[in-house]
Amino acid sequence: MEKKVTKPEKVALCLECHGTGSVTVGKFLKERVKCPHCGGSGRVYVSCEMTLHIRPYSDGC
Repeated sequence: MEKKVTKPEKVALCLECHGTGSVTVGKFLKERVKCPHCGGSGRVYVSCEMTLHIRPYSDGC
C-alpha cells in the first residue's frame, strides 16, 4: 500500500548560512556575501511531499 503525504509550507532556518544571512566565498581571500539560498534573511520556506510504502511486518515465524 502507498500513501501520499504532503507537509504544509513553514519557515525554517537556512541550512546554507545557518541563519546568519551570509556565506563565505573564495579559497584564499575569504569574503562574506549575501546567502543565495535565503537572500540574506537567514530563513527559508520549506515544504515536503512524500510517498510512504506501507507493508505488513513478518518476523519469519
